[in-house]
Amino acid sequence: MTHEEAFAKAFLPSEKRARFIQLLAAPRRRQEMLSQLGRHLPYLPDYATLVPGEQDFPDELMKLLTGKGAGPTCHVIVHGLKADGRDLPLREALQQICLHRSGAILSCLPGRLAFYKPESPAPGVILERTGP
Repeated sequence: MTHEEAFAKAFLPSEKRARFIQLLAAPRRRQEMLSQLGRHLPYLPDYATLVPGEQDFPDELMKLLTGKGAGPTCHVIVHGLKADGRDLPLREALQQICLHRSGAILSCLPGRLAFYKPESPAPGVILERTGP
């Protein structure tokens, strides 16, 4: 299972999962879906924690995510950056998406830990599952 599939299965409502995975897998449709990512991601609120404004910066997010078990790399899902669909060092990915105005998802631990950044100025969201 890919990072993107694991993310969808862990953090999206069941009725949205298949479409999310399907759209990300098709290059042309992926761009359409990514362009909407910043406005609305229907994540499951039970697994979400809003990041306080003073912690919604790359260095602070790095501390929060590594404190929750994130490793040195993550998978990036983002509209408008070459980083989309790639695995990058976590620090580099955070710096890129925090400066970027569009929405983004960083999958840190497949199906267990992710960071969702909606379009600015909305706060970031840590998505975390500790159990199945």
